[in-house]
Amino acid sequence: MSDTATTTAPMQRVTLRLDQIRVNENNVRQHLNLDERFLKSIAANGVKVPVVVLPLDEDTYELKMGHRRYFGARTTKETEEGKDAIEVPAYVLDPSLREAGEDFIDQLIENDDDYRRGLSELEQADALFGAVGAGMKQTRVAQLTGRSRTEVSRAVRTAKTVGERTRSVLADGGTYDLDLEVLGVLGEFDGDGDAVDRLLEAHRKGRFEFQVQWERDDRAEKEARATVRPQLEEAGVRLAEDGELPPTAEPLADLDGPDGEPLTSGAHAGCPGHVAAWAENPGEPGEVDYFCTDPDRFGHRPPQEDGHETDGDGEEQPTHAAEAKPSEPPREYVKAGNKAYRAAEKARQAWLKDLIGRKSAPKPLAAFITEQLLTCPKPVAQWSGDVGRHNLIKELTGYSPLAERAKSATPAKLTLLNFAVLAATFEKRMSEARTWRTDATARSAVYELREIRQDARTWLTFLAEIGYPLSSVEQAVVDDEPYQEHEPDTVDTDGQADEDTEDGASAEDSEDAS
Repeated sequence: MSDTATTTAPMQRVTLRLDQIRVNENNVRQHLNLDERFLKSIAANGVKVPVVVLPLDEDTYELKMGHRRYFGARTTKETEEGKDAIEVPAYVLDPSLREAGEDFIDQLIENDDDYRRGLSELEQADALFGAVGAGMKQTRVAQLTGRSRTEVSRAVRTAKTVGERTRSVLADGGTYDLDLEVLGVLGEFDGDGDAVDRLLEAHRKGRFEFQVQWERDDRAEKEARATVRPQLEEAGVRLAEDGELPPTAEPLADLDGPDGEPLTSGAHAGCPGHVAAWAENPGEPGEVDYFCTDPDRFGHRPPQEDGHETDGDGEEQPTHAAEAKPSEPPREYVKAGNKAYRAAEKARQAWLKDLIGRKSAPKPLAAFITEQLLTCPKPVAQWSGDVGRHNLIKELTGYSPLAERAKSATPAKLTLLNFAVLAATFEKRMSEARTWRTDATARSAVYELREIRQDARTWLTFLAEIGYPLSSVEQAVVDDEPYQEHEPDTVDTDGQADEDTEDGASAEDSEDAS
């Protein structure tokens, strides 16, 4: 290097008292946003990151960068003397190297999100986890970072459970904006890569809460099935896994035993056709239904009459004791739809509970409540006094009795409590698992299924309007279409139900229009 070469001296680092620093009158920041976490951190740590100042005279400096740190530090003392005596680290700029307008450019570069990036939630969790791993107590970590002990514990747990595979997926997808709650769920399923992929896809589509519930239900179902399989084997009961039931199989509940009563699993156990299958709509994970694989072959039907009857053309037709049933959708399709519907129900009621727990109500709620009370549709008329509805209100609000809470509630809270009453009536109306189905078999099994679906459309449409993210099975109800995500479409082939009318419309369309 040449002896004549010049170098620029680095900024000088010093320690200054706050009474030596003057606030920059040209600071463009309008709101300091001195949030609680920031102030707690300042109180516990002091100012860690040096402020940047420009000398005004021998012992006075003008603040260029660090106004939030400056004012945050002053909040840690009560008296002016105490505030002025606080010491902070500072970098001192060389006035000779400054040009006109540079103050404003510095503020822009220092604070604009395009120039700087804070740590993601996962990176923050890793930092907290690292501090604990290095030996710092979680209580101390909370104190130094302005977080609660619960927040630190949750972040540490999340950082510990989110594994390398999930981190790689997040990095490859550029997914850095996930909050700690979402990351915690990903950590919960970290050992199941397919589940993590499904959850991330659902998050992108705005259906995360539904997918979380579906994954948890699916996991519980798999664990329960793993327990039930050996129990059935030990009892000598054959298990037909998903898709293994022959088309001739029928549930024992539809068959008569020797005494004319419905067959029980115990009475049917000796039949060669005795088999168990996973329940179509289980009340508990791992529940099974019992079937006979061939009732005609194994004698579980009364003998057919030998007599004949004459059709309209005079030709004899055989008479059968069993009446023709409407065509049924595939059993596995029904199970998948029931599973999705129940997951949606749980996720929806969790969302409602969160909404009802807020301090303020969305504006459309008051009009909706008034409309429902004035028109008094079937859900409101039928379920207002139901005991189960009262239990659901307690679950949605957390209050019992509700009338006592109403005495001290604010007007906004009263609106939410009134909404909770209506929510419980609509949720009770939709508690029939077959609400999602459009096939003739479901319609023949559930009284006024069409009307239930119509009330469900009213309810789900309103929830979507106030921000609830509909799952695919709920969207199918709103659109009055068969549910078909990842499953075969349900085709209603019951000739009697959907024959074309004279004007070309289906019988169902004609009924709905009437």
